[in-house]
Amino acid sequence: MTVVSESTPLVPVTTKSISHTRFLIILSCLFANVFLGSIDSTMVATLLGKMASDLDSQEHISWVASSYLLSCAAFQPLFGKISDVFGRKPIILICTICFFFGCLLCGIGNSLSYLIIGRLITGIGGGGFFALSTITISDLVETRERGLYQGYTNIFFHAGAASGGVLAGFIDSWFGWNWAFLIQLPVCLISGIAIYLFFELPTNNNEITDDKTHFEKFKSLDWNGAFLLVTSLLSLMVISGTNSSELPINSPLWIGLFFYTIIGFITFYFCELKVKEPIIPVKMMHNKTIFASSLNCWFASMGMFASLFYLPFYWTSVKNISPLDCGYRLIPSSLVASFTSVFSGWMIKKTSKYRTMHIISGWCILGGSIIMYFATKENNGFIDSIISLPFRYGLSVDTTTILVAMISSVSQNEQSLVTSIQYGFRSTGSTMGVSLANAILQFCLKSKLNDRFNELKNILPNGWTIEMLKNAKSKALENPAYAFKDDIPIVIKDAVVNSYDYACHGVLVFLIVTGLGALVCIYYTEENDLDDK
Repeated sequence: MTVVSESTPLVPVTTKSISHTRFLIILSCLFANVFLGSIDSTMVATLLGKMASDLDSQEHISWVASSYLLSCAAFQPLFGKISDVFGRKPIILICTICFFFGCLLCGIGNSLSYLIIGRLITGIGGGGFFALSTITISDLVETRERGLYQGYTNIFFHAGAASGGVLAGFIDSWFGWNWAFLIQLPVCLISGIAIYLFFELPTNNNEITDDKTHFEKFKSLDWNGAFLLVTSLLSLMVISGTNSSELPINSPLWIGLFFYTIIGFITFYFCELKVKEPIIPVKMMHNKTIFASSLNCWFASMGMFASLFYLPFYWTSVKNISPLDCGYRLIPSSLVASFTSVFSGWMIKKTSKYRTMHIISGWCILGGSIIMYFATKENNGFIDSIISLPFRYGLSVDTTTILVAMISSVSQNEQSLVTSIQYGFRSTGSTMGVSLANAILQFCLKSKLNDRFNELKNILPNGWTIEMLKNAKSKALENPAYAFKDDIPIVIKDAVVNSYDYACHGVLVFLIVTGLGALVCIYYTEENDLDDK
């Protein structure tokens, strides 16, 4: 472990049989992967409205986002145990390959189906990037320092978030949105080569080292538990992520998936209690801090990813702002989130305390979501740029403190497993956040459009018929940019814009609810002693 003293350098030399240079190379590889995963998500979020317009698939476009998050949610909880058994390096390389081919498929595809399948594959790799970076850094540094290194990680995460929107807008303006995926391929390739050549962990890390062959290791994994977990999560994501037109709630398939989800999770829980080497040690959830922290991750991730996708969507659909300008508006909040994350990690290292900061972050999440609710289409660019600052500040500090709270609740050799639990809840929350936000948006949008267009039947624009009005409503549902076409009468434009404004504010109410849930969970966590860690 790292020798900690007042003279410890900002990036300390570890004493786990690796040199300072090797330590920096490992960190560089991990940070590069985090940056790649972050910039990818932000570019897709920024381009979501444009892709919906180009493909005329507004009602189904959320599956481009949800498919990525769905595969993250299903596979992220497995990476801790699998990388314990097979080693961090080979699993990171597999994730890199998945990320590469997923981006390639999205880049060369020209239909919604290609995008959804490509994002599913990319999600496996991206989920591994985040989870394995967190797990590997925990292998290398003291728990007391872990918050500081999470802050460094968040700098790269938020740098990707800040630059992704701008880069996506630039690429879309000059080359088309397909190139937002293709441009990631060289970076992914270089990262994979660097990991293959230079990645090496110290011999006394938390990986399981024995004389078993790869086949014996493969057989030793809890595949029954893994199958139950993945299929139950996938089932949960499908029933929460589909709207009534795609999969009605009263349909046999929806009902079957609903009951399978419940039975699957219950069976998984009791199976994992009996297995000698569980894929997820559910006994850890009996710890109040771990359980409350996991729920906090769930609620916070719901709000974070819903805002990540639907705040830019609000700007494009209501204010007709280009993806490039949306990217510019995201920069200030990303910068604030980066620096506050490092500061909170530094404070944890200096004081060995984290709970007070955690509580403050929860109030910032809730208060920030309330502030965002008062966004209006009349706000100028400056207001748009700062309106999410309190919300993003709270999420950034919450991410750092919750990790320290969870890993300080277990022994060193259990940290990779508790990290898998954290990312399981986080990725599940993020997927459900986007899916539920889309369901709310679609419900509010259809309801408001019906009301507004029914009113217009009595005051038809010159030259318009009832049939033309019906077609306009259908097009407005599919294309968020429909209102800004040159030949649209002003009364139609106002009806569509106001409907999207109303629907997006419905999503902002959802953010307030998730913020309240995250805050309540924080009060059930405890402060662990970090002085000897």
